[in-house]
Amino acid sequence: MKVAPGFATHPDIDLAERLSLRILVPYLFASMTLALAYGSSFLLADALRATGFPPASAGTVIGIGTVATLTGSLIAGRLAERMGILPMIAGAATVMALAMGCFSRVGVHGMPMAYVGGLLLGFGWAVFYMLAPIQIIQCLQPKARIEAFTLLSGAQMLGMGLAAPLGHALVRQFGSPTLTFGVFAALCVVAAGFMLRVKHHLSQHPQLPLKTVALTTSAVMQVLSSKTAWPIALMGISACSFTGLSTFQSLYAQSRGLSADLFFITFTITTVLLRFTVASSIGKLPLGRLAVSLFVITFVGIGLLLANPGSASIYIVATVLFATGYGLTYATLNAMAVNVAESLGISAAVASQVFTLGYFAGAFGFPFVAGRLVAASGIDAAIVTMLCLVGFNVLAAAIAPTFRTFRTLKR
Repeated sequence: MKVAPGFATHPDIDLAERLSLRILVPYLFASMTLALAYGSSFLLADALRATGFPPASAGTVIGIGTVATLTGSLIAGRLAERMGILPMIAGAATVMALAMGCFSRVGVHGMPMAYVGGLLLGFGWAVFYMLAPIQIIQCLQPKARIEAFTLLSGAQMLGMGLAAPLGHALVRQFGSPTLTFGVFAALCVVAAGFMLRVKHHLSQHPQLPLKTVALTTSAVMQVLSSKTAWPIALMGISACSFTGLSTFQSLYAQSRGLSADLFFITFTITTVLLRFTVASSIGKLPLGRLAVSLFVITFVGIGLLLANPGSASIYIVATVLFATGYGLTYATLNAMAVNVAESLGISAAVASQVFTLGYFAGAFGFPFVAGRLVAASGIDAAIVTMLCLVGFNVLAAAIAPTFRTFRTLKR
């Protein structure tokens, strides 16, 4: 197997350059379905109101789910070492099906079922989200991973984007959130079956040995003390801009006399279309230059949002630019992180999980900081902070040794 200089080789394992459709299609469908179920949390407030409970209690349920997500993220690798990646993902899908079942029974058994559902949903999603990229690492050559990562993230974004409109359509059809969550539960069971089917097909393909997947202190420190830390840190910073804009988009739109729905619809459509249309060609670009370009596009998009006096047209253009820059950043930096780790003899599986934890740190942590900024100085102060963070990413990606290494290598 011929690889570019600086990347680890596996002379005894002829990894695939692309996943066959009988593996890729069910893998992506299952991933979309689990993202759809995770996005059902958007429906919780309405579901609680319909069953006679305070809709504000949805915040507590989601908070419990966040704690469970972080906990599951830390132990997913250890579980995968014992049971295998795809069996664990299938198990996670089953856990998420149980979560949907709990949500559907809140009207009968009360709020404790909602809390249990939040716990199960967060844990199941964490296990899937941590392990899904590792399966791609195990069976694909380094140069092929960014395409698969892009398609995977596209499937997840599609599921997230469909969760609320599909859920509302099901409520209108059945007249009850109970049956809606029941449908989501059934889809999770189907996803579990698809993952086991993928395991059967993959058993006939060469794969890297599953080792050093558990997140031990020494393994994490090895990743963070190497060049792999750069793409991980910059992804965490990028996540700040995404969650900051998403969390406070209603406030921003209100300050400009616009509708926040315009942002979310435009962002989702742009991101999903980009991830599915450019996935086959994005791997042909030098990742270092690509990362810098994506950060610049993100910077321009946020800058336009800040400068927009209230124009719907500028709002759409700014959102498209932000979605283009941010939407392709995750897969690009993820591929860079695991390939750098592999070239240094560090566990790519551990690097992938630390990368996801870096994303979680920015995604879960920044809304608190942004909330303080909004309370003290208004929404524009938060946007200026996000603009500065992305500006730092541009400068760091332009000068960091890791990104210079990838300036010409198409990996």
